[in-house]
Amino acid sequence: MKRIESADAVRGFSLLGIFMANLLIFQFGLSGKDHMEYYDLNGINEFVFKTVKVIFEGSFLPIFAVLFGFSMDKLFQSMKNKEMKWKRFKLLSRAAGIIILGLLHSYFIWEGDILLAYGIAMIIFIPFISLPKWFFRIVTILLAAGLILITAASFFLPAEPVENTGSAVSAEDEQEYMSALTEVYSSGNYGEILDARQNLEDPFFTEEMEAIDGAGVLILLIGMLMPAMFYAVGVYLSKAGWFSKSANHFWSSKIFIYLIPVSIILKSSIYWMNNEEIAYSLNFMFALILSFGLMSLIKYIYQFHENSSLITGLKSMGKLSLTIYIMQSLIGTTIFYGYGFGMFGSDMFALSAVIFIVFYILQMILAVWYLKHFTYGPLEYLLRTVTYMNFRKKKWNRELK
Repeated sequence: MKRIESADAVRGFSLLGIFMANLLIFQFGLSGKDHMEYYDLNGINEFVFKTVKVIFEGSFLPIFAVLFGFSMDKLFQSMKNKEMKWKRFKLLSRAAGIIILGLLHSYFIWEGDILLAYGIAMIIFIPFISLPKWFFRIVTILLAAGLILITAASFFLPAEPVENTGSAVSAEDEQEYMSALTEVYSSGNYGEILDARQNLEDPFFTEEMEAIDGAGVLILLIGMLMPAMFYAVGVYLSKAGWFSKSANHFWSSKIFIYLIPVSIILKSSIYWMNNEEIAYSLNFMFALILSFGLMSLIKYIYQFHENSSLITGLKSMGKLSLTIYIMQSLIGTTIFYGYGFGMFGSDMFALSAVIFIVFYILQMILAVWYLKHFTYGPLEYLLRTVTYMNFRKKKWNRELK
């Protein structure tokens, strides 16, 4: 089955957005990025922080998840065309490999891992992988309709009064946590940071658990199902041949490109709208619309500039996406954690953004060079080996072919 390189280009582009969105966590922590009152940013750094948060946060992970589903369908169809046996078992083996890699990544490198959730969602999704196109089309339509209805409902539902029931978490606990987090992450060694990641109690997380009060299982279930929902959209795009169709088609592609600036403006409503419920509903909805707009934009650029250096770089990044993703975690932790340059919590966010863009470009150059000599990235080859249970050396080095 011929590889769809426009999808590789979109996947490579999504790695830029994931890297920039993760910059918020690398520099300020999982909770800290949403509680910037504990950090003192100057005007320029605050502006860049808000720009990155609006454009990148929540807009690129959906692209990555959609392409995950797209690739899963292509892999399943390829095995089907080759009349392989135990196709679902091979996919389950692949999911197990992703879960193990996610566990290792989240424990030893960085807590912001997405692979574990993706692997679990893959196990949930595998039983449905062979269903016809109409099923995934209906799922996609229902997801879009549900998103619109939920957002529309936020305009009419009255805001619930905030009940002060006396949280077990005090402002002093929060301040103490942020101070301890910044201290250990910016100046601690690897062992100290690993220990803090496992044992430092996050009061913001505790407060959130109190707020949902018994709905934790439901929230966890939704969290596991969310990637699977995006997988369904990816499978539909695969079966519909969306990446191969003209990017000039208005209703399937071009309209979303035109909606990119609108989406960015409405995503930014979290900073200028008084009603928080409506603002966050708009932010969530238009993050997904922005995701599809950016996918359409890269598809458009690919179709008209397929041989450009930019597209070549994006395709190369997309083909090495797993290796690049883990490499980005190593880069981020080295820059911000105490065992590296210790920039965690610093008032240098604009510089951090420039550094990350430079590293992304360097990764792109490295990916182009690498694929001139090798067919698969090291982690891609490992995952392929786990999928097919084939430990032969073929297709690792191009010279061995």
